[in-house]
Amino acid sequence: MIRSATVIDIPEIKKIWDQSFDDPLNYVDFLFDKVLEPSDTLVYEEDGEVVSMAMSIYCSFRYHDESIPCVYIYGCATRPDKGGRGYMTELISCVETNAMAKGCQMSVLVPGNRILFRFYANRGYNSDFSIRRVRLRSGMLETVPRPEVPIEYDRIFSGDFYEIREKALYEIPHIEWKADQLDFMTADALAYQDHIASYSGEAGKAYAIYSLKNRVMFIREILGTSEESATMLLASLVDEQNPRKVSMDLPLGGGILPFEGSSRVYGMSKSFKTAKKISSLEPYMNLMLD
Repeated sequence: MIRSATVIDIPEIKKIWDQSFDDPLNYVDFLFDKVLEPSDTLVYEEDGEVVSMAMSIYCSFRYHDESIPCVYIYGCATRPDKGGRGYMTELISCVETNAMAKGCQMSVLVPGNRILFRFYANRGYNSDFSIRRVRLRSGMLETVPRPEVPIEYDRIFSGDFYEIREKALYEIPHIEWKADQLDFMTADALAYQDHIASYSGEAGKAYAIYSLKNRVMFIREILGTSEESATMLLASLVDEQNPRKVSMDLPLGGGILPFEGSSRVYGMSKSFKTAKKISSLEPYMNLMLD
């Protein structure tokens, strides 16, 4: 039986999450305390026990001033001893039906591994979202001006965050998160022991969400109200943190260092109205709860 989750189900949902995903305990606690809404989680119940789950968040696919309402499906997992019985297929179909009833025109998701791309493709999803992975080389930032003001660290900003992101992505079709949803995303990053660097000065505003482990830096997202502001932030961040290696994910159709990097498939989408792929638009998806 498929039904909406309740608060009573949370211990069982947490257990399935822990069995399915390699996340630290503090992150799981954060997710369930701050982000998860039981009403936006569907569970499959068998013999009085929760055996499978699928979570969803409503968002938009935005390009210029037009937006399409979407549902983002995440946290899909089945108890290890109950896999292969079709529970997830039924849950995803139910999430899609509920989303269509609420006016959504598309569903999007991020497969957890390569095998799952095939699983979702068999259920009507297209690999429409790719991302540009750039690895910094020596000298690439040598001529970039440094900011005239110090950059800030681990500052959670709401309205600024949304403003910067939407201005940076205005010319790029992308998944849009509202300001309050971005608050969750930044808190999510900090709960996962990532960091946020931000710049606000003459060149504009910019932010970077990054991790730094054993002097290896991975920048999950770096965007600015201008290419100059984002590049200046990157240069200052690398100067101050002095990592051995730096890689970052950027939009295919824009962003800093536009002629660098290689493409990798990131996410999938399914249109509820047509079977048309949107990959030719080079759409951007990032900061997902994946």
